[in-house]
Amino acid sequence: FTEFLEPFERVIQPEELWLYKNPLVESDHIPKRVMFAISFLTPLAVIFVVKIIQRTDKTEIKEACLAVSLALALNGVFTNTIKLIVGRPRPDYFQRCFPDGQMNAKMLCTGEPELVSEGRKSFPSSHSSYAFVGGVIGLLFAYISYRQHYPPFLHTDCHLPYASLAATRKTPPSHQDDPQPIENATTLPMEGLTEGPV
Repeated sequence: FTEFLEPFERVIQPEELWLYKNPLVESDHIPKRVMFAISFLTPLAVIFVVKIIQRTDKTEIKEACLAVSLALALNGVFTNTIKLIVGRPRPDYFQRCFPDGQMNAKMLCTGEPELVSEGRKSFPSSHSSYAFVGGVIGLLFAYISYRQHYPPFLHTDCHLPYASLAATRKTPPSHQDDPQPIENATTLPMEGLTEGPV
């Protein structure tokens, strides 16, 4: 729905017109449809590979697929909404607006309306926003995977897996008959302190 709405028409000042006089790009290096397919199918492929390796149940796979689809859909809506509000022209806007290269005094575009409208949707980039969301999802899954096997980052043994920590706790002390006192803050002598009310 947001793909077909008209963006805000920013007034382009004559002194900034040089920013938008780049040659018209006929085709992107990665077309929009291919980008959408890659950004949707890549996380799904990773989810199914993890399912095969770890043999997770169907509920977790269903939730992961729903999370990916929701994240991508919301990202598209938010990105397009910001594009519509900002209305920043693309670097090739002049060629979109005036395909014959002749600018009129009132800056009324003579190009194809659909091409001109798309030329006012430069910021933020869909490619970069999808990459950002992919990075955030990747970090989130990495953290969740880490927390399944390791203690929190603020723990002193955060570099040791839970299995290793459990094994060290089960190891019996070498002298069970003659336990040695452990020195810590509560058993150390308090030097320099006086007894009585202060």
